[in-house]
Amino acid sequence: MTRIVKTLLLVLGFLTVMVAPGWSVEVGEPMPDFALQTFDGSKLSRATLEGKPLLLVFWNTWCPNCMREFPGINRLAEEFGPRGLKVLAINTGINDAEGKARAFWKKHGYGFPTGYDHVFEIGQAFGVRGVPTIFLVDSKGVVRYKHVQLPENMEEHFKQLIRN
Repeated sequence: MTRIVKTLLLVLGFLTVMVAPGWSVEVGEPMPDFALQTFDGSKLSRATLEGKPLLLVFWNTWCPNCMREFPGINRLAEEFGPRGLKVLAINTGINDAEGKARAFWKKHGYGFPTGYDHVFEIGQAFGVRGVPTIFLVDSKGVVRYKHVQLPENMEEHFKQLIRN
């Protein structure tokens, strides 16, 4: 099979997943189980993150909206991290290379962990249909916010996350 045909099949498969109905984690539902090794070598999972509120963002290096959101996410990690908020970014691996993602992360020096979803398994479990997709998850593991951008009033959202 030629490289062009393989690329087209990959893109068609991606588009099929991205538009498939009913495979999405919605607000009020539990966060799915997952396991991820971050670029710094840490192993994170639903179990290791439980008990703390979580801001989770799915991203890619080619996504301009992701690049616009990252400085704000980094500020939130700095502001709310000491108060218990965990922040995690996951590169979906769709049309992106792990080496490119690692280089991007190193260049920008964000203060929160990220990892690479090698086969889009985590993205599928969460029902990610585009990037960025941002989730806020309470300390019990329940999704409380899902959107393509950060909430406008993070202080209020954070208070709700720690109350639940």
